Amino acid sequence: MEFLDVNEVLKDIRGKIGEGRRLNLFKTPNLHTWLLYFPPGDVQRMHNHPSDRTYYVVTGRGIMRGPNQKEDLAPGKVIKIPAGEYYEGSNPFDEPMVLLGNSHKPTAEDVAKIGGMRSEIDESTGRKIAYQHGGGRDTGKVIE
Repeated sequence: MEFLDVNEVLKDIRGKIGEGRRLNLFKTPNLHTWLLYFPPGDVQRMHNHPSDRTYYVVTGRGIMRGPNQKEDLAPGKVIKIPAGEYYEGSNPFDEPMVLLGNSHKPTAEDVAKIGGMRSEIDESTGRKIAYQHGGGRDTGKVIE
């Protein structure tokens, strides 16, 4: 077993993630657990993943959008996002928001279904961009 005090991690989360948003807490071959840090004004644009995800709002407030829905986020809320479903997290408020995320390792079939490890919607064209190796504009390939 391994234990971690999230409250201790939160004391200097900005220093631990630098310019990024994600801080991995546990990463095994089958399960990933991380914190997502959203400074005020931050938006994680519309995207999806090949595996189910859950998020728990640890601190702050924000908004989670799907193609046909919008939900206000506050501490204590839990979000379940099915594999392949598009979503966007944002923080239009004056204080940081931190989410605790979990997912399982996607199967090869899961990855093939959405065309890569992650897909985004290009805001200017509305077209889907698949990331074969997970993140980074240089690996993106327009597929729709």
